[in-house]
Amino acid sequence: MNQPGAFSILSVFDYRLLVLSNLATFAGYQIRNMAQAWIVLERTDSALLMGIVNAMPGIAIISISLIGGALADRTERWQLLWRTKLVITSMALLTGILLTTNLFQWWHLIPISLMTGSMFALHNPTSQAFAVDVVGKERLVAASSLNTGISMTATIAGPSLGGLLLLIGQDIAFFVLAALYALSAVVIMMVRTRHLPISTGSNILDDIRQGIAYSYNTPIIRGLLIIGASALFMGTYQPAIPVKTQDELGLNEFGYGIILGLNGIGALIGSIVLFMISNKVRKGYLLIFALVMFNSSVLVFAVAPNIFISALAMVSLGLAFSGWMISVPVMLQTTASEQMRGRVMSLYFMVVLTHQLGWIIGGAGIELIGIQPTLFIGVAAGLLIAGTVIIKTPELRLAR
Repeated sequence: MNQPGAFSILSVFDYRLLVLSNLATFAGYQIRNMAQAWIVLERTDSALLMGIVNAMPGIAIISISLIGGALADRTERWQLLWRTKLVITSMALLTGILLTTNLFQWWHLIPISLMTGSMFALHNPTSQAFAVDVVGKERLVAASSLNTGISMTATIAGPSLGGLLLLIGQDIAFFVLAALYALSAVVIMMVRTRHLPISTGSNILDDIRQGIAYSYNTPIIRGLLIIGASALFMGTYQPAIPVKTQDELGLNEFGYGIILGLNGIGALIGSIVLFMISNKVRKGYLLIFALVMFNSSVLVFAVAPNIFISALAMVSLGLAFSGWMISVPVMLQTTASEQMRGRVMSLYFMVVLTHQLGWIIGGAGIELIGIQPTLFIGVAAGLLIAGTVIIKTPELRLAR
């Protein structure tokens, strides 16, 4: 009985375009992250410098995400989406040109990543709010599950493609990345849904203050945002993947891409299952399950003695990721009012993107004390924060 209702979301033409655009964007994200990490690690042999470069987009998003949320509530979301995508495209193209002309230095990725992150700070809350404009709240779980599942195909193919492209040429990887971002922008231009901005009668700083106050005074939203901030510690596993792949597993760029792709396989499986049972999912329980599985998987990856165990841990991480992506953003969007949705989602991206700072913390920790102690500390700190919030917020545990 539930399957026809779930699959009916595909009858929405604009939703199909939105999924295609997100697929291209997510594939680009995967290629950019793995390509930057490998290039910096190869040229500097420093996990810390690799972490600093890959943390730059997150720093930019954290810094100006609140502005992005306010703009998402007071401007035409469709225009903001394709315009930010075009700027992101230009940054990938610039990187490819620098590599082709042999002018590239690893530190060039710092300002380029900051600009890319700034655009995503405007893009991300707008994209989340625009999804509700396209499908409505009542079909959001099905839409998010299917969108996550389709995007996870990019998580499978993106890193493997990125590793292959790096073997062909580092500049080629970024030219393909630019093409993917450009495709994403063109597809969004074809979407017909428009958002009518709501006039608040206040300036943008007042809008931001109102959004913060609203989120703090809504228990479920407050709890989810605090749990999102625990990503700062959970993100320490990220630099461990390329370091372990290269130093302990003895794999090259393509092998690194395959390892990351296994994460996508797990997320795809989880997304398909959740899509099929979207009307029965209790999102509070799903969040708890995702947190337990994620942290358990990180611990297994930390101690994995071989490629097989490492691969199983990456698949399990993907399963946990799908649970997170279908529980937390959906609860935030369905709880928030229409007037506050963009600002609430900007706060979410601001706190959850602290996981990018995990690149720095994890990179420094790996150089100082090694992979296992770094990941053990990250898991303990993340679980302490998330567990405390879940225990103290019954509305969150019981959320449907």
